[in-house]
This record gives sequence, C-alpha cells and structure tokens, in this order.
Amino acid sequence: MRPLLFGLMLIANVGWAQANQVTLKYDDGTGVSGELLEFTDGNFRIQASVGLISIPAQDVSCIGDACPAGTELELRSAPVKLTSLDGSIILTGDVIEFADGDYVLATDIGEVRINADKVTCEGAGCVSSQEPVSRDVVLVNGNTIIEGELVRLEDKAYIINVAQLGEVRIDATSFQCRGEACP
Repeated sequence: MRPLLFGLMLIANVGWAQANQVTLKYDDGTGVSGELLEFTDGNFRIQASVGLISIPAQDVSCIGDACPAGTELELRSAPVKLTSLDGSIILTGDVIEFADGDYVLATDIGEVRINADKVTCEGAGCVSSQEPVSRDVVLVNGNTIIEGELVRLEDKAYIINVAQLGEVRIDATSFQCRGEACP
C-alpha cells in the first residue's frame, strides 16, 4: 500500500506546486501531461517531461483546472471520490474510463490513473468491485435499438461487440444504456 500512498501524495504535491498542470488527450485515448505555459492562436504550449511542446487545440481535449474555456474534455457526468484504504488520502474527479482495474480520472491537475483495489469509491462513476454477471447491454435512442456485449466505455462512446458485426463504437451521449453492465 505504500507505493499507492506515495503516488497519491506525489500527485497532490504536484497539484499544489503546478497550478497550471493539464493533460491534453487525443481522440484515440493517448495524451501528454505537463504545465500549461500559454494558449495562443489555437495552440497549447506545455512543459512536459519530454520538453517544451506545442499542440494544436483542434487535435486534443484538455483536462485540468488550467484549461482555457472551450477546450475542456466533455464528459458524461461521472464524479467520484476515491479514498485510500487507510483513509489518509482523498482524490476527486470525473471518470474518463475504467480499464484494467484502474480508474482513469479527469482531475484539477489533469488525468490520473488509480488502481481500484487500493481505494474505496463513492459517487455516480464508481465501478462495482465484482464483474457483472452479464456484459450484455441494450443501447436505445428513440426507435433505434442496438444489442451487444459491452467491451468498454472510451472517449464518450460505448464500444460493444455486436453479433456478426464485431466491435462497434456508439456515441454514449446519444444512446441510453440498459443492462447490468452499463456504467
């Protein structure tokens, strides 16, 4: 448990030390974190671990309190409060995804990944510690119904495995999810 606490304390200290900390996230889920130095002419300039970089705003979404208006990652509201098992550390944010047993949160200091086994979770975005009995979901938008097995939730989209079609990406903001596996 010590590495988790150290990691969480390190994250908290970085947040205080660098008020301009952001994560710039591409549509494919990759991203880069660093200190936002400026945002001019539609370009982010950040000091990242690899050095000073410039990224066009049209290519990314921004996560963190320092993000300029209109560049923030749009999330379905899934706020959570994660508390270390000993109760000494609390981290809040919005769930971007739950992958490989980790919560990936959008926080005030950018994107943070925390192992679910090391924390307790409170809030709408919490994932049950037990896998659902069934991964089957029904996505509904008016008369449109799509049935399949939920693979994951990624960048505001349900990724579901539909019989005879394979994996299909469905806009999560346009469809209501029904089923035990729904986030």
